[in-house]
Amino acid sequence: MNLYTPGEGLFGTHVTWEDIEEDMQRELSTAASFGPNKSIKDIGEGNGFMSKILLIDPDWQGKDKELPKKFLAKILTHLAIQKLSAAVSEQNNVENHFADPTFMAKFELIQKSCHNAEVTTYSHLVKIPEGKLSKPKIYHMKKFSENNPLKGYILMEYLENIKAIHIFENISITDMKEVLDKIIPTFRSLGDGKLADKVDVLEKLLPDMFDLDAMEHLPEELGMERVLCHGDLWSMNILWRQNGDKLSLASLVDYQIAHFGCPATDLVRVFSACLSGKARQEHWEELLEDFYVYLKKEVGNEKMPYTLEQLKESYRRFFPVGAFLIIPLIGPLFEHIFKNPDEEIKKKCFATIMEKTECLLDDMIHFHDRNMKIKRGEPVE
Repeated sequence: MNLYTPGEGLFGTHVTWEDIEEDMQRELSTAASFGPNKSIKDIGEGNGFMSKILLIDPDWQGKDKELPKKFLAKILTHLAIQKLSAAVSEQNNVENHFADPTFMAKFELIQKSCHNAEVTTYSHLVKIPEGKLSKPKIYHMKKFSENNPLKGYILMEYLENIKAIHIFENISITDMKEVLDKIIPTFRSLGDGKLADKVDVLEKLLPDMFDLDAMEHLPEELGMERVLCHGDLWSMNILWRQNGDKLSLASLVDYQIAHFGCPATDLVRVFSACLSGKARQEHWEELLEDFYVYLKKEVGNEKMPYTLEQLKESYRRFFPVGAFLIIPLIGPLFEHIFKNPDEEIKKKCFATIMEKTECLLDDMIHFHDRNMKIKRGEPVE
């Protein structure tokens, strides 16, 4: 058995009602049980492709204390990415690598490692004082191991009235090198080929652009201390609470590739995913300056891990790689947009994504050229 073969548990996974009930009873120290009207709903459809996000109403029976009326189960599975990959492959007439058992087996190992990293990160984050970090309450977490090869999941608080800002799924930097050649054909077809010329330029630059060893050692090269990074900070991992026309941060989620590294890895990704191309180009330095002020206030009298100029330079250096990690699977977003029957909304969403993507391509090429000048010892601005 494996993660890419449907199981007999919830929504085709290997996790069962009994698993979740026993975990919640133990963690909440209750004898209450799930009732006959218990229900479960997949609320992650179209919002992420590495896990099932299930909203559970346990219908508690025999309550002996205050218990959560609802909670979330985040279950690692291949099923969502398989479905997505098959649809994109058929639509764009490109090879579906998620139909290859060898590729899937290797991808499964990567996914399990990411899930276990997220569990470890949450284990540390729960120690942070309340109010310092927006994070959901964790009830129970289960890692993959030799004795548990099929059931990796996290049971967590359900946050009411939250809003996820759509953009698209992404790919882990550590695995990018071996799949680059598989991404470009899909990438070139985005938006009916309107970006093909820029993608052709990008394709020629990729071998030099993806110097992953240089990116890994960027903090040391610039004299920065490594700090805890989310690693996957894009729009769908930032949950917002909506109040009229305003949004307030509710929680950051999905710490599957959290690591100690360069802060630019998070900042490039979140700016690329959440801002319009024009806003990002005009305000990225201002935003980094604001971020540095917040960090300095939090650090207090302790030594800062890096200077503002080091932060800005790391942003410039990492941008080509970080932006590319946001772009490749934007294809599914176009599929999502074109299913909307409202032509006005469809047109607006398409224009927004095309503007953002075109600006990202322009800046990836610009900052890559700058990186190459630095590598050759030439002066840069």
